[in-house]
Amino acid sequence: MNTQSIGTPVGQGVSASGEALLFRKVLRRLLPFLFLAYFFSFLDRVNIGYAKLQMQPLLGFTDSQYGLAAGIFFLGYAFFEIPSNLLMEKTGARATLTRIMVLWGITSALTMFVSTSLHLYILRFFLGVFEAGFFPGVILYLSYWFPSYMRGRVTSLLLLATLAAPIVGGPISGLIMQNMEGIYGWAGWQWMFLLEALPIIFIGICCFFYLSDKPSHATWLTAEEKAIHQEIMVRDSAANVSAGGHGKEAIFSALTDPRVYLLAFLAFSAYCGSYAFNFWLPTMIQQMGIKDVSTIALYAVVPFSMAALGMLVIGRSSDLRRERRWHYALSMIFAAVMLAAASIWQHSLVVSLLLLGLAGFGFSGGVTVAWALPATYLKGRAAAAGIALVSSLATLSGFVAPWLIGVARDLTGSSSAGLVSISGMMLLSALAMIFIIPSRATYVAPNPN
Repeated sequence: MNTQSIGTPVGQGVSASGEALLFRKVLRRLLPFLFLAYFFSFLDRVNIGYAKLQMQPLLGFTDSQYGLAAGIFFLGYAFFEIPSNLLMEKTGARATLTRIMVLWGITSALTMFVSTSLHLYILRFFLGVFEAGFFPGVILYLSYWFPSYMRGRVTSLLLLATLAAPIVGGPISGLIMQNMEGIYGWAGWQWMFLLEALPIIFIGICCFFYLSDKPSHATWLTAEEKAIHQEIMVRDSAANVSAGGHGKEAIFSALTDPRVYLLAFLAFSAYCGSYAFNFWLPTMIQQMGIKDVSTIALYAVVPFSMAALGMLVIGRSSDLRRERRWHYALSMIFAAVMLAAASIWQHSLVVSLLLLGLAGFGFSGGVTVAWALPATYLKGRAAAAGIALVSSLATLSGFVAPWLIGVARDLTGSSSAGLVSISGMMLLSALAMIFIIPSRATYVAPNPN
């Protein structure tokens, strides 16, 4: 910290070390809790990929029906995401996130009782309805706490939960399904849905007492720290508004801005790869000759771990270089090429897992960079609606990708056509970033220190 006394107004005199200490404290307070919540958020939406291995023979649904059930979650999520995010602006983060987590935990647990594809459609839809607004709400919440030049790294750390869920949660799901089969007359997949839903209900209740709605409400920050934080955030906001942000434009302006939809397409294309992995990778590995559920989960760790590495490396590089455009575009081109290669080469388990892992490295980095843009580009009242709109449209990838692969498998017996289609979308998004997205939208305000 500099030599200013406590209570003295702070400004350009805030030292880099003082700022680093402040945001390290904020990071340690918020991120572990939000990471854990997002871990279970993603686990509860994608564990159906492992449940399918036991459910499909028992309930008798087709690959297309499974793809629809997996994806219908995202229709409910998308329809209710903007209202949920706007509600957070009125009721605060604690109440909103608590409501979301408790209701989705209960609904996820109820999935253990489905007996038909229709039951699965209904519960998956309502799981999306109740979880709607969680991720954009967290992104909006983090924008209250971190300046624009830190959000790429913070977002990449949070998004690691989407990969920790299959890396850590996948093997746990496999072990539950394998070792609890038949206990008290319940199938392994039923136990999995129950045991992986209970923690988030507890976390949701704790959320109300642990989080602070705004930095000014944080009892764990000193008065001096709050003053320093406010000065940094005001200066960062002013820099980004002058760079062409929305400022305090009305919500309608954000919803009608075509650049918002382009930002959504960037995230949509990257997410298509992510959701194709999460819902279909266990089935792909099974078709390569691996039958044991717990072994399938362990093999799936390889591509998911490579995807996690891409998320960290590309997100950090983008922040350090204050550059978004080429980090996103090159990541997505690389992912598209690797995914297309994986769709062609399916004769070797090792080679297939390596190609899928390299594809994951690329599109996971693309997800991180895509999500670093909206909170910087959208400002004021437009931020809540704009970020939610970007997230809602991007979330539809979770409906499109699993359904597309399910249809391809029913028609051709292979996932290849679906993977190639997703590769094509990734290439289009890379071109959109290079040639269509305005340079102002990718502006990152420099660290004033």
